[in-house]
Amino acid sequence: MGLPIVVVHFLRRCRLATFLSVLFLPGIVSAREIIVAPSGGDFATIAAGVGAAQAGDTVTVRAGIYNGAVSFGRSGSAAAFITLRGDPGAILDGTGGPGQGITISSRNYIRVTGMTVRNFMGSGTPMGISVDGSSSFIELRNNLIHNIESPNDNAHGIAFYGTAATPMTNIVVEGNEIRNCRLGQSESLVLNGNVTGFTVAKNLVHDNDNIGIDFIGFESTGPAGQDQARNGICVENVVYNISSATNPTYFGDRSADGIYVDGGRDIVIERNKVDNCDIGVEVASEHLGKTTSNITVRNNFISRGYQGNVLMGGYDASRGNAQNVVVVNNTTYQGTGGEIVLQYNCDGITIKNNILDAKAGQPYIFNGGGNNTNVTVGNNVYFGASSTSPGSYPDASARFVNPLLVTPLTDLHLQAGSPAIDAGINLGNDAQGQPLSGVSSIDGTPRVHGSAIDIGADEFGAVAAVGGSNSPPSPNLMAHARPNPFNPLTTIVYTVATEGRVSLRIFDASGRLVRTLADVIRRPGQFTASWDGKTDGGTPSASGAYFLQARFADGTKAQQKVTLAR
Repeated sequence: MGLPIVVVHFLRRCRLATFLSVLFLPGIVSAREIIVAPSGGDFATIAAGVGAAQAGDTVTVRAGIYNGAVSFGRSGSAAAFITLRGDPGAILDGTGGPGQGITISSRNYIRVTGMTVRNFMGSGTPMGISVDGSSSFIELRNNLIHNIESPNDNAHGIAFYGTAATPMTNIVVEGNEIRNCRLGQSESLVLNGNVTGFTVAKNLVHDNDNIGIDFIGFESTGPAGQDQARNGICVENVVYNISSATNPTYFGDRSADGIYVDGGRDIVIERNKVDNCDIGVEVASEHLGKTTSNITVRNNFISRGYQGNVLMGGYDASRGNAQNVVVVNNTTYQGTGGEIVLQYNCDGITIKNNILDAKAGQPYIFNGGGNNTNVTVGNNVYFGASSTSPGSYPDASARFVNPLLVTPLTDLHLQAGSPAIDAGINLGNDAQGQPLSGVSSIDGTPRVHGSAIDIGADEFGAVAAVGGSNSPPSPNLMAHARPNPFNPLTTIVYTVATEGRVSLRIFDASGRLVRTLADVIRRPGQFTASWDGKTDGGTPSASGAYFLQARFADGTKAQQKVTLAR
C-alpha cells in the first residue's frame, strides 16, 4: 500500500518517532487530490471526479466551464470529509441540461467550496445546490450561485430539505453569494423541515425575485413533531434588492422578505444588513394553529422595507402565530410601511433598545392585527415621524431625538455625540444565560463599550480584534491600506499564514458589494492588491467611506475602513 499523502505532509512537521506511531495506527485514511480539468486532469467532468471520491479525498476543479448535474454518491467521515473545491474560474453551467446543479442526498461529511454554479433552469424546481434527506455535517462555503431560474414554477439557489426521520444537523452555509435568480414562489436560500443545528453566515444574497433567506416549518417536509428548522443562527449576512414585484407568480404583489422565519423556532438573527426588500425581516407562521417561537432579532441594520422593516405574526387572522420574539438593539431606517409591524396572532413580544428612524407620516410600531398580546416596548429612539408617540404601544422611556446616524441610508452607524451612545439598558440574559442583546455589535465589536450599551446596532468607539471580537487573533493579518484616505489608488498588503482561498472585497457603508479585488487560492506569504476606486463594472465610486474585507481559509476575516476622497 502506498504511503498516504496526509502522512507525508505530517512527517515534515514531526519527529520520526511520532511519524512512525501515526503510520501504523489503524484507520488512517489515504487522502487523494483528484483533479478535474478540461485537459490533463484525472477527469474531464465534475460528476466523474465526485463519483470517484472516497472519504478524505479532495476533488479540485480547475478553471473552466463544465456541464452536467453532480451528485455525491458517498459520505465522508468525521476525520475525512469529501471536499469539492473549485479554483477561481471553475464553473458548473446548467445550460441545456437538467435542473439540478449539485445534489447531496442523505450523505454526510461533505464540503463544497469555491464553485460557481449557474444557469440551471427549466420546468420542475431548478436548484443550484440541493441538500435533502438526513444529510449532516455539510459545509457550503464561498460558492457563487446565479441565474437559477424557473419561468413559471419554483426554484432555489441553495436548498436544505430535511425530509427524513433522522434530522439534518451540523449545517454550515457561509460566504456564498446568490444573485439574479428567478425563484417562483420559493427562496434564494432555504432550510426547510427536519433541520437542527445550523449556521448561516456571511452570505451575500441580492437581486432575486423572491425571499432571500428562509427558515421554514410545518410544510410537511419532515415528520410530524420534527418539521421545523430550529436551533440555528443567521449572522453577518448582507441581503438587498429582494422583491417579488416582477415575479410572474405574484402578479405584482410585493411580499418577498430579506430574512424570513416561517414556522421555525429557536433561531437568532443577528448582525445582518438588510436593505431594499419588500419586507426586511419577518417572523411569522403561514399555517393556522402552528407557531414560530423563540426568535431573537438583534444588532441588525434593516432599511427601506416596502411593507415594513420588521414584521411579526401571521399576515391574516387565519394564519399561524409568532410567540416569544425579541427585537432588540436594531437600527431600522425608513420602511415604506413603517418600522415594526405586528400583524396577527403575536404573543410575548419584546421591543427594546432599537433606533427606529421612520418616514414622515409612518408609524414606528404598528399593531396591524389587533389581537396581539403581551407586547413590551421600552427605551427605543424614535425619529423622523411623530415626536410624541411611538405608535400602537406606549414606551415609558421613549427618546424622541435625532440619533445622528453617519449618513442615513448609506451608513447607519452612530456619529460622535449621538444621544444613543451609552443610553441603552441592560436587558439581562436569555434562557441559555447569554446576554439578550448579544455579545457583539453589528461590526463584531464588543456589545458594551463605555458606561453602558448603546441603543441600536452600533457600539460607538468599540474596536474589534482581527477575526471578530469573540475570535482569537488570526495568524492571517492584513496591513492597513495605504494611502488612506486615497485618490486615485490605494494598495493593500496582506499576509497569508494558512494555504487556501483568500477573498478581498470592497463594500459600501450599507453593506453592498462594490468591488472584488481578489478571490484566489494563496499559499503562505505576503501579497498585494490595489483598488482604483471603481466598481466591478468600471464605474467610478463616489467619495466616502468604504470597507475593505479580507476572508481567509481558516474562517477568519480582517476589515478596515477606507476613505475615497475625490
